[in-house]
Amino acid sequence: ILSNFGEVFPSKVGLPHVLNELSTIQTLLRNITYDQMKQLPRMTDRSKLNAMKFLNMLCMYSVISKPMLLPLLSCRMVRLTLQYGFCDDSIVGLATAGYSVFLFTEDIQLASYIGKVSESLVEESPNKHALRARLCNELVGTLNMITEPLQSVVASFPEVYNSAMMAGDVENAMICRWSFCCSSFWCGTLGLVPLSKHYTQCIQEAAKYQQDTTLYNTMASFNTLLHLSGTTNDDVDVKSFCELDEIGERTNSA
Repeated sequence: ILSNFGEVFPSKVGLPHVLNELSTIQTLLRNITYDQMKQLPRMTDRSKLNAMKFLNMLCMYSVISKPMLLPLLSCRMVRLTLQYGFCDDSIVGLATAGYSVFLFTEDIQLASYIGKVSESLVEESPNKHALRARLCNELVGTLNMITEPLQSVVASFPEVYNSAMMAGDVENAMICRWSFCCSSFWCGTLGLVPLSKHYTQCIQEAAKYQQDTTLYNTMASFNTLLHLSGTTNDDVDVKSFCELDEIGERTNSA
């Protein structure tokens, strides 16, 4: 499909190809600023706008299924933005490029810097709620965490959750709810008993919206919390560790 829009990629992608692409784009990313991105004209080429939408979708699925593609996809989005103009998908491309730098290089400062530029662009966008939701993993869940105190990052998850629900992005809303619970547990921002109420709410919502991955992940951490706090749970049905292991083996999913 992308080739129909003039965007061709190699049929096979290996680590040397990825690292070569990243070494080229790192210099470009270092020179990118918030003001530069805001001063770009709007992208009007319909073919490139459609290409950006497909690249956005591919980035979303590649995070889980094939991360090796992320540098190529996101770097192409940044180049298209600089050549043809700015659109909302440009923010996704830039944020994913920063995320790729974090995954495949040791340049933590550059990754964090690109994350902050992307976050500023998100907050200025008329579609900020949808973009907050779309980039919750890349920005809040990753690039913010590598340089900011975990406690301050944890505090931002509820706001991103609200944005995701407003945008109708239930999947990322549940990821934010679960991330808040787990991060709060590990950094001790809440006591175990008050935190158990957040876990209960997360399990109830994940079950309601049929978000099984979030549901089972939350149950696993909730079981640990209950054991540590010495409390019992009478509010929600929680599967045991053994039952969760069986589900993981049956679905070939950790």
